[in-house]
Order: sequence, then C-alpha cells, then structure tokens
Amino acid sequence: MEKTKVIDISKDMKKVKAILGKLPRDKKVIAESLYNELEFMQRTLETLKNEVDTKGPTAMFKQGKQEFLRENPSLKAYNTTIQRYSLIYKQIIDLLPKDDNKSKDELIDFIKTK
Repeated sequence: MEKTKVIDISKDMKKVKAILGKLPRDKKVIAESLYNELEFMQRTLETLKNEVDTKGPTAMFKQGKQEFLRENPSLKAYNTTIQRYSLIYKQIIDLLPKDDNKSKDELIDFIKTK
C-alpha cells in the first residue's frame, strides 16, 4: 500500500480564505466553491511539482521497438493545471469589492497636501 503525503495549504491560501469570509452572502457561496477547487489544485500542483523535481522534465517513452525522449507527463499536467489555477484565482479576485474610490481619494489627499 502506497503512503500518500498530506500537503498543507499555503499561508497565502489561508489569507484568501479569511478575505472570502468577509464577502456578502450571495458572493460567498460562489467564492467558497471556487476556493475549494483552488485548494485542491494547489495540492495537485505541489504533487506534480515534486514529481517533476524527482524524475526531471523529460522521460523516456517506449512503445514497441521505438524508444524516445518526451515531456514528463507530470510536467504537462502541471502546465495545464497552473493555467486553470490562475483562471480560478482571477475569478475569486473578481468577486472582491473594487477599491476604485480609495485610490482616487489617496490621490486627491496627496494633491491637497501640496
């Protein structure tokens, strides 16, 4: 029986979880679903990264009498997953309230002090 390594979520993900707790109820349901996917993907990415670190970015592939070097399947899966991870992360960020007024106020405050 193979022993699996439990991977903890990062400090950044814990911060994201705390921020999502402050969202309005209607957005919170969507955000929590996205967060759960993001958390799963983070653990998957860490596993794939360890696999690539251990075995390298390429692997020998044998099919019948042919044998050739190809991209490590773990690297290919990592590259696909990191793209999806980034998309979900952006979806979560888009759910957060915009701070457009705050930046304008800071600029006006700065101008007034001069």
